[in-house]
Amino acid sequence: MRLGITLWGFSLGYREAVDLAPRVEEAGFQNLFMVESPLGNDGVTTVAMMAARTWRLLLGTNIANVYVRHARMLGNAAVAIDEVAPERLILGLGPNNRTMMTQAGFAWRDPREVLQETTAVLRAVFAGRPGPAHRTPRPASHVIPIHWAGMALETCAAAGALADGLMLYLNTPARYRRAVERFRQAATEAGRDAARFPVSLLIPTFIHEHLPTARQAAREFLVQYARWPHYAKTFAASGYSREMAQIATAYAAGDLATAMSALSDALLDEVLLLGSPSRIREGIARFAEAGVEWTTLGPQAVAPESLTQQAQRMIAALAPR
Repeated sequence: MRLGITLWGFSLGYREAVDLAPRVEEAGFQNLFMVESPLGNDGVTTVAMMAARTWRLLLGTNIANVYVRHARMLGNAAVAIDEVAPERLILGLGPNNRTMMTQAGFAWRDPREVLQETTAVLRAVFAGRPGPAHRTPRPASHVIPIHWAGMALETCAAAGALADGLMLYLNTPARYRRAVERFRQAATEAGRDAARFPVSLLIPTFIHEHLPTARQAAREFLVQYARWPHYAKTFAASGYSREMAQIATAYAAGDLATAMSALSDALLDEVLLLGSPSRIREGIARFAEAGVEWTTLGPQAVAPESLTQQAQRMIAALAPR
């Protein structure tokens, strides 16, 4: 299994995130990706700064939001990063969700259409093809893979036909297998070599020797996703429809405590990693046995430790070497 780390940039200072990059590289992790929020941080700029501080580490956005930048400027930024870090950039693309984007002031339209349009423009920029007003962009010197984030199985299939990889998140092992099947089937049907295109799974991770403490932090984290319809739909389809119904009812009543208590230990253990380092290593092994080939661990704050402290603990305790 490929093992990497993904950082939540809106919970870290830019300097903190960039300073972690050399430590991730030295510890032997294979990649460092950056989460971007349209309400909180610039993941592309952060990855560019990380590129200047590392030599071998695979870097990427997980994800660069397709609504917040003109695709040509995103392409120019990717070419710049690739010049600094040749063949070390993965450009992960995604839409976040309707609620987040409209709150940030951006117009929402069909995310798969936007992903397809953005990918087409990016590839034109990478190839140095003239754009509006016949301006010719600086071409990429190397291949820059474009990975799509996918929650809906339809998006996973579209990625198989059009993208260079798939980024999954908060998947049970069974859901992961269904998503990968749709992704690879669509690639094959499009006449592409499905084996060439990797799939990564981002797993939020909560390190603490006291399991109840880790579970509490995990519940506080996951309940924020379970209240959003597209995540709730995915969890329900994965066998947790009762929990999602209870959470929806609790949120409608403004009862956050009941919503959190509705999240079962079974669901937490299927989509997150939590507990002591040894328990987390066992969880990584379970995901590997389920067929996950590329895991990227997402450190989360567990009181009294900050996200930065959790990331440092992860690097020390879970390093591949």
